[in-house]
Amino acid sequence: MHGVGGSAGVGVLLLASIPSRPLAIVSLGVFAFFTAVSMSLLSSGFGLTLCRPRVRRSFARVAPALGLVSLAFGVWYALGAQSLVPYVF
Repeated sequence: MHGVGGSAGVGVLLLASIPSRPLAIVSLGVFAFFTAVSMSLLSSGFGLTLCRPRVRRSFARVAPALGLVSLAFGVWYALGAQSLVPYVF
């Protein structure tokens, strides 16, 4: 489900806009490869940042707040998708 909401939607739009089938297949391959590369680089960057001693010391205090913000966003997003709360996106 995660890919369906993000990169898969962009991939479908990309394929729909290309008239040549071989070019569409190559474009999809390039898109998929660089999507994986970008996700790997970002994940590695976040991982390296979280492993720094200064961040590790303060992460235990910040993690609960980050979790609550993420949970609140998820609840708001789900309720917005059902038109139960204002959804501005």
